[in-house]
Amino acid sequence: AVRRLHENGHRRIVLLTSKMRRLPLPGLPEQALLDELRALSLPSGLYNLPDWESTPKGLHKILDSLFGMTPPTALIVDEAPHFIAAQQYLARRGVFAPEKISLVCTDYHPMFAWCFPSIAHILWDHRALVRRIVRWANNLSEGKEDFRQTSTKAAFVEGGTVGPVA
Repeated sequence: AVRRLHENGHRRIVLLTSKMRRLPLPGLPEQALLDELRALSLPSGLYNLPDWESTPKGLHKILDSLFGMTPPTALIVDEAPHFIAAQQYLARRGVFAPEKISLVCTDYHPMFAWCFPSIAHILWDHRALVRRIVRWANNLSEGKEDFRQTSTKAAFVEGGTVGPVA
């Protein structure tokens, strides 16, 4: 997703994700975003992965801050409810995707099928994660240590909310 945004001319790419994904250190996907920004010779820091309180008021506060001075040209939002809230916030200010900003959600949600333009998102098999959690819980209940990590393949689905920089 970051590479595609970069190909479209985006230089100010921001990821809004929950505090547990950012602190005390960025999670693997969040760190991968920062690493990719650096690899593309784009700025990479707190602006790109801002700290915010995961409440409706906190979301509005961080969006007010981001769009106050140097607005992002692309916004990646973790979790569909946060994405819809951010999209609504932007629409109330006349900022629509993809004309004035590119928007990507890190997850797919069935409600996206009702949206036009289609929502750009990351698609991955949640069932594999659920199976791994169940195996982990079963191992713990049997007194077995289980520190294995698994990876899930994901694909970027470029919906209609991604476009060139305005």
